[in-house]
Amino acid sequence: MSTPTIAIVSDHETAGGAAVATRRIEASLRLGMPDWRIARIAFFGDDQERELGHRHILQPCESPLAMQLMRLPRKLMPSRFPRPASPAFAERSLKQALSEIRPDVIQLNNVHGAADWGWGSWMVETCLQFAPVVWTLHDMWSFTGRCAYAYDCERFVAGCDATCPTANEYPRLALEQIGPAWRERRTLYARHRQRLTIVMPSRWLASQARRGLFAEHRIDVIPYGVPAADQIPRREARMALGLAADGPVLLLAAVDLRERRKGADILRELWLNKPHRPLTLLTMGSGVVPVADSPIRVHSLGYVADDRTKTLAYAAADALLHPAPVDNLPNTVLEAMASGTPTIALPIGGLPELVSPGVTGWLAERATSDGLSEAVGAALRAIEFGLDLRESCRAVAMAEYSLRLQGERYRALIDEMYPFSRSPLASATQASCVTRSRSPKANG
Repeated sequence: MSTPTIAIVSDHETAGGAAVATRRIEASLRLGMPDWRIARIAFFGDDQERELGHRHILQPCESPLAMQLMRLPRKLMPSRFPRPASPAFAERSLKQALSEIRPDVIQLNNVHGAADWGWGSWMVETCLQFAPVVWTLHDMWSFTGRCAYAYDCERFVAGCDATCPTANEYPRLALEQIGPAWRERRTLYARHRQRLTIVMPSRWLASQARRGLFAEHRIDVIPYGVPAADQIPRREARMALGLAADGPVLLLAAVDLRERRKGADILRELWLNKPHRPLTLLTMGSGVVPVADSPIRVHSLGYVADDRTKTLAYAAADALLHPAPVDNLPNTVLEAMASGTPTIALPIGGLPELVSPGVTGWLAERATSDGLSEAVGAALRAIEFGLDLRESCRAVAMAEYSLRLQGERYRALIDEMYPFSRSPLASATQASCVTRSRSPKANG
């Protein structure tokens, strides 16, 4: 029995939900699988991650030497030395790292964080030169012309172009490049259909991918895993945060609370419907949530990086308020569930797969601010009358979204697709742990 080597490749180590999900994929693969060699490659990182021995492909562009080289005219630089912070520089570094690691399989994640170095075709192409790729998609970017979420736009199905309605949003791409980028993706994916396996965290994201560029590919659904959380009494958590709450507490959590994709526009209208008074809004993330209503008290924690404070915030809340109009399978909802905190959300994206009414939270009947306001009102009335979903939230999180289960599912998929390590664990789990899905044409 050979020992497989897995290279986990992503853009960021720490920034954003996809980076968190990638670290948890790595942790799940390491959990109970000491016979697998796992190496991590990231395009961006920080000093803490570097101290852990992780690789950072583009990190040298911040060194003093690299900054001096950036100031040199290109004609003065030898052709065999690509300019730092360029696609050629990153590609060369990636190839060098993969040559050293010699992976059997590459588990690829978000790469659009490096969009300034090209849309990413060279990253996928380079990985495929070294090993088969299992690509976990954390949003829609890989099968659109440039956007992470298409909202109501349907152009990604037949072909994105310069009429993109969200071209000024992250990740940006010049209008004239959007159509060529979509066509380049189509050509690349068609050429590598046998060596490129797609993994989706949610059934919703899988359904979107099947409509477009991945219609001919194998798509497997493996939900995110979440670590078990410390169980902290609500009163104790509120005291630790200095939260003197009069009435129920709702938690808002996002990297940037002002972002449209996180529900900033919906929130501005939500308070006009006055779902409950008094009410404390506990916020975790950068930016200020404007609430021009004195009976609603806002307690801001700012951007939170440490896990202990996050755990306290989830434990202190009666419910997590998740107003995002588009989303995949949010880490915040999973983390809230693991802490025993239910979620109030819109019926969009992968949220209906996580939020089960009366078990793990409340879903609005309509994806509007009015609909969310009604759901908030219903949730707070139920909580006021004594409904407690803490135990059911924790039970679902540990039964369906544990790190160990996520790791078993990935191991079963990789072992089935690339059978270099036929282990008893993989043989036992591959039939039950992986949700398989092919296009009708592929099933033939």
